Amino acid sequence: MAKQLQLVNRTGNDLFYQTFKQQNISVIFQVHRHKILFDLEKSIKQIQLVHEQATIHAADGYSRATGNVGIAWITSEYGLTNAITGIGTAHLDSVPMVVFIEHQTDVIDQQLDVEGLSKTSVKYNYSINSLEDLIDKTKRGIQIATSGRKGVVVIDYPASILLEIVESSVALKLLDHHTVAMEPIKDVPETTIRELIKMITQAKKPVLLVGGGTVISGANAALDTFLKDTEIPFASTLMGLGAAAVDHPLHLGMVGMHGTFAANKAIYQADLLLCLGVRFSDRITGNTTGFSPNSKKIQIEIDPAEINKRVLIDYPVLGDINNVLENINKEKLPRTEQDWTDKVCGWHKTSARFHDAKDNLIDPSRIIQLISNKAANNAIVSTDVGQHQMWTAHHYPFQQPRKFLTSGGFGTMGYGLPAAIGAATVAPNQQVICISGDGSIQMNIQELITAVRYQLNIKIAILKNGYLGMVRQWQQLFYERNYSQVKITSPDYVMLAESFGIKGFHAGTITEAKAIIEEAFQIDGPVLMEFTIEDERNVYPIVPPGGNNTDALEEETSVSTDTTND
Repeated sequence: MAKQLQLVNRTGNDLFYQTFKQQNISVIFQVHRHKILFDLEKSIKQIQLVHEQATIHAADGYSRATGNVGIAWITSEYGLTNAITGIGTAHLDSVPMVVFIEHQTDVIDQQLDVEGLSKTSVKYNYSINSLEDLIDKTKRGIQIATSGRKGVVVIDYPASILLEIVESSVALKLLDHHTVAMEPIKDVPETTIRELIKMITQAKKPVLLVGGGTVISGANAALDTFLKDTEIPFASTLMGLGAAAVDHPLHLGMVGMHGTFAANKAIYQADLLLCLGVRFSDRITGNTTGFSPNSKKIQIEIDPAEINKRVLIDYPVLGDINNVLENINKEKLPRTEQDWTDKVCGWHKTSARFHDAKDNLIDPSRIIQLISNKAANNAIVSTDVGQHQMWTAHHYPFQQPRKFLTSGGFGTMGYGLPAAIGAATVAPNQQVICISGDGSIQMNIQELITAVRYQLNIKIAILKNGYLGMVRQWQQLFYERNYSQVKITSPDYVMLAESFGIKGFHAGTITEAKAIIEEAFQIDGPVLMEFTIEDERNVYPIVPPGGNNTDALEEETSVSTDTTND
């Protein structure tokens, strides 16, 4: 029977579907008003969202949660301009994705220069004019997106080629031809591994800096072995959280502008800084002249463009992080001097816990802790960008990689809800928690209807303070409270949620918060929780503009951290 089916003529649409089956694609994301690409009864799940930006973020969230390539469909006429922010967000954070842009060739006034609009925000761009080329470039696009430094590939094609009727013999040739194998990971030379081991062995005060590239490379098991063997204290970037459990006894916390005292001070005093998949953005380094000034710096990185871009590196290693760590782990490494480990691990490694909130309002750290207590072990957490993002990074106890989805490079408001939708498709009834602010959630709030349409198990927590909180905090601390364009208004989120068909709750005290979180996690499907928090609550620590990480303000009194003495 299978051979008989192979002999029938095929449409271009059917061949396209078969190509995705060959590439093990199980879910795609597209705009709701876009025509259905494949028969819904077939085994590729199609998630249809309301807006193009959200469609890209959903494919991004799915990819970050699984490590698989994300697939998204949009139209070029107006959808591309809506999608660019999502494409740039994914590409800057090295998320493997292929975005298909379908255009109508007979609508001349609506055609855009797809390559010109997208080329600065993608890894590669294809413009397709034939069905054969579309099938070939789909396979190659997936390979490009998922190899080396991962990123976004855009494929632009005319809708008409999917309507073509292809004879059976040609169809078989197209499906069998152009099979593209994944590029093998190249081993780093043995001489490089030996030199790395020598530098690690000679160090008296080593620190490991774990970046997002560690998660992307799937190096969590190799990292755990390395930490067990060496007992080197480590700090994480925002994107590196979860590569190793955040409550690991050697973990110093997050580094950088909102980093912990322990992480920033240890990196400042280190004589060796071993960096795994780190871009060295200004949010990580602060003033680069004060970033680990007395250390030899090793950077293990897959992209040569990131070497010596902002921080001068003494020993760059080009390669896959997982591969390099596995090779290092084959050798017997000495343990770090106990005095150094004890000292840095004894420094406080949490962000400031809050005093009693005024007017009996709820402090954000307690909300996040209460949510984490009710969350499933395999729960995935997404955030938008702002104060709530930093509170989540500090207070949610991430234990595994790919459980924390957030926009690192672009800092895209509106990312959290659609990314949660993408993550919720990973497995049946996958629990996802979306933590957002009353500013960010309004950026893509229309996707509440998508969560309802598919009855996704997403628990949405909105921390409502009536401000664009992070910008307000900067204006308070560094611009003498000259507030400008930061006060916002919001709908009644409970009523809004219920108008979409989602159960909504509100809490204004800690007692109410405990009660609604308890009830929310007993409900199947999407739930929205609104928490009223103090309007001028700040994120600490915070490094002042232009300052060193060691100048971080730790308390409301804005006292600088002294790193000259122990």
